[in-house]
Amino acid sequence: MAQEKRKKSAWEYVGVWAVLSVLTVTTWVLGSKVQLGPYSLPVAMLISVVKTVLVAMFFMHLVEQPGARRVVFPVSVVFLALLMGVALIDAMTRVRMARPDGIQDELEPMRPASTRTAPPGSPTRWMGN
Repeated sequence: MAQEKRKKSAWEYVGVWAVLSVLTVTTWVLGSKVQLGPYSLPVAMLISVVKTVLVAMFFMHLVEQPGARRVVFPVSVVFLALLMGVALIDAMTRVRMARPDGIQDELEPMRPASTRTAPPGSPTRWMGN
């Protein structure tokens, strides 16, 4: 069976552009005028994801593609989320190494006295050095 090609209307693109414009203004208003506190980042990310999907589906013509090509976009998004998620989980679960008491000098030895400078305003300071 031959796939029917429906005629694309310019109004469809104008409608998507209008939605993208409204979402852009909404992002600006939420970022500058309305304070959402801890919800500002998730809301901004949600709006950006919606805008990305609209651009990919309509302006990159993924809506018109057959099934296998249409699956590429969500699969790539899933792999990107996995990659970013694993990197974030790794960074968030790192623990700073603890220093046992009494070995501060061994970990960070002091410089020799000849390279140390006196603090500003001390009587041993000579000509601003």
